[in-house]
Amino acid sequence: MKHYVPDRRCLSTLRLMITAVVVILLSAARYFIPFDKLFIMIVIALITIACMEMFVHLPLYFSSISYTATKTEIIKSSGVFIKVHQSIRYSSIQYTTLIKSPFSQYTGFNFIIFFVYGGQLRLLFLKRSDADEIIKLSGSISGKEDDNAL
Repeated sequence: MKHYVPDRRCLSTLRLMITAVVVILLSAARYFIPFDKLFIMIVIALITIACMEMFVHLPLYFSSISYTATKTEIIKSSGVFIKVHQSIRYSSIQYTTLIKSPFSQYTGFNFIIFFVYGGQLRLLFLKRSDADEIIKLSGSISGKEDDNAL
């Protein structure tokens, strides 16, 4: 049984992205809204929402995610306010999609989507090495290794 957790570098990357979006939204609001009182309310609201997301929700979410790979199945546990546990057997996987971003070894944006009969299981924000290991494990156990890989 092997346990996996999200890449913590992804949390920093998401915080940078949220900061950039807030700066862009505030610049657009300043350009399009001539009223100072309304603009100040928008500034306060956006900064409050961004801070709550960056420093409360995202850290709680990242600490709640865990993945466990056993000999027969993979289990995902997540959720900040409502805990969700999902599991799939390797034998029920129809196909798998591995999504890697260009700098995923630095950002942690590696995702695996297991498509199964009637649904899918998403493994989010994995380290690149963990994502490759899970793909190999699921392919070798289920007997669905890529035919082109020699």
